[in-house]
Amino acid sequence: MIRSGELPVGCALVPGCGRGYAVAALASAARRVTGIEISDTAKAACNAHLASAPAGVGGGDGGAPGSAAVVVASEFAACIADDFFTHAPSDGPYDLVYDCTFLCAIPMERRGDWAAQMSALVRPGGELVSLVFPIGDFTGGPPFALSPAIVEGLLAPVGFEPVSLTEVPPEQWARGRKEYLYRWRRKTE
Repeated sequence: MIRSGELPVGCALVPGCGRGYAVAALASAARRVTGIEISDTAKAACNAHLASAPAGVGGGDGGAPGSAAVVVASEFAACIADDFFTHAPSDGPYDLVYDCTFLCAIPMERRGDWAAQMSALVRPGGELVSLVFPIGDFTGGPPFALSPAIVEGLLAPVGFEPVSLTEVPPEQWARGRKEYLYRWRRKTE
């Protein structure tokens, strides 16, 4: 999806970004990326990774068009320590938010808060891409069970419309279980 060039450029957010692999993959001269972690320790680990990781998928995507130069992700990205639920970007809403298994770590009673905050963080016409995992109807967590229907039930009422829903092929499952990539656009009304 990143290589296709179909994702919005501008400012992007990756909440609960961990070591920053997705932050680095999304970073480019056309897309500035902010990762959020709750602790200073996690922030430092992410920023250390960004200082040595190539920007963009496959490296080299961060430089000028036609350039084979490898640019480190920290040129276009950084991680901050902040609370996702109170985060307010100083430059206004984001063009793109990527939720890579962040929602599944949030207790069920906070899922409505997650959806409301996503609506506040994504500009009208901007996109939210969510990796929906783990799929199931089990209790307990984290990770807490998800499904495309659960995500739709959270996002449709707060002004998002689906763009695409793609089942991740089994050979690409990063966690050994079924995953979906759900792409949403915030309505401009």
